[in-house]
Amino acid sequence: MGGETGTGGIDHKRIRGLDYSLRRYYVDQFHFRHVPEFPAGSIVLDLGGNRVSKRGVFDIEAYDLRVVYADVSTAKKPHVQADAAWLPFRDECFDGVICSEVLEHVPDPRVVLQDVHRVLKRHGRLLVCIPFLNRIHGDPQDYGRYTDSFLRETLRRIGFREVIIERQGLFWSVLVDMVRDMAYAEAMRHKPRSAFLRRLVAFAIGKCKQRAIQWDRRHHEDENSLVHAFTTGFGVTAVRI
Repeated sequence: MGGETGTGGIDHKRIRGLDYSLRRYYVDQFHFRHVPEFPAGSIVLDLGGNRVSKRGVFDIEAYDLRVVYADVSTAKKPHVQADAAWLPFRDECFDGVICSEVLEHVPDPRVVLQDVHRVLKRHGRLLVCIPFLNRIHGDPQDYGRYTDSFLRETLRRIGFREVIIERQGLFWSVLVDMVRDMAYAEAMRHKPRSAFLRRLVAFAIGKCKQRAIQWDRRHHEDENSLVHAFTTGFGVTAVRI
């Protein structure tokens, strides 16, 4: 399983920001690395993606792709309002599908992945990001966390091949993100208080985030390390046969 080897299109100032989690960093970096692999002009379904008010620094609109947004919520201004388990598209109509930070919010991810397989063209590519050791967050509900073994076996049974799963951050990223979550929540709750203290906390957490990325990178090849037994989540690429 691969590790993280750079910051992609993410500058260090953004990484240091208290409002920017390491989980989001790994998701953004995953997309910076893999979305350019779609051929120019590809029709790509962004399932559950934000057409407006994007959450990270990655923006699929910057690429020469024909993007269709589908989401159950109209707040994200999707092109199509749809349940991820019942996609209103014909068979084999998309060159690629992005399913980022979605599968934890559905009761049965296998049903969603089966319908994604249906709407993908033969040899179409699927990109998935899914959290693991990450806080419970409703959107509107949070149903589960899934291991790489579950994801690999599920995708294989559905009919995907060339499944590659990478861990997105290891122990140190998990630990620092937990601290960052608490610090950010406190900062938001006590906004009117000492600006100096907030800046100091943000500076310290920012330094810790950069160190966590470096320390985890040292262990990304050592699957026997205890550090490797923890991850913020998984990035998955797969091909429909």
